[in-house]
Amino acid sequence: MSVAARWFTIAALLVCCTLATAGSNETRDESLPLTGRAMQSDLPPITNLRLHLRDGDYRIVASDSDDITIRTDGKNREGAKQVRVRLKRTGDSLDVTLTHVPKRECQITIMVPRETNLFARMRAGDLSVEGVTGNKDLELLAGDLVIQGADAADYGPVDLSVKFGDVSGGGFGSPKGTVGNSLRHDGSGKYRLHAHVFAGDLTLRP
Repeated sequence: MSVAARWFTIAALLVCCTLATAGSNETRDESLPLTGRAMQSDLPPITNLRLHLRDGDYRIVASDSDDITIRTDGKNREGAKQVRVRLKRTGDSLDVTLTHVPKRECQITIMVPRETNLFARMRAGDLSVEGVTGNKDLELLAGDLVIQGADAADYGPVDLSVKFGDVSGGGFGSPKGTVGNSLRHDGSGKYRLHAHVFAGDLTLRP
């Protein structure tokens, strides 16, 4: 499969002097560029990332950089041109809303700092989270959710559930129930993990 890659770098948020004071807010709309344009700022890195996603195919991947990078891959180049990114920063938190994402032949990859508190809400499609440490609060209405690299030793309270589908994998114990699989675990780690899928599968991988 041929790949068309377009990079959009936010480096903790593309904000300038207008956000230099504590508690400042900014909302800004940007389109994913076609030519690999990069935007960077020298602001401190964020701690909390909140993703608001509609239908589509998304990967959230840990990076050793403090930057946040959003990339589109796939054959649907024309559709990728329509993707829009809406950003809002409040203190050390960043809200990212992605709209006009093609439902076919387009994957969105979001690279985030390795230690990030991650919140994501998604309507339908596939969502994977790979190698990100920190608190996680993830919910998907319809589709498959995969969490890779979630070490049970890192987590305290864990709440995993699926209304129609299966919960599988990971070192948090065995799920309970047939219709409406659920798994709860109380560990000694410092992070929290909440993940819910209404209709689909929730899979944890090493």
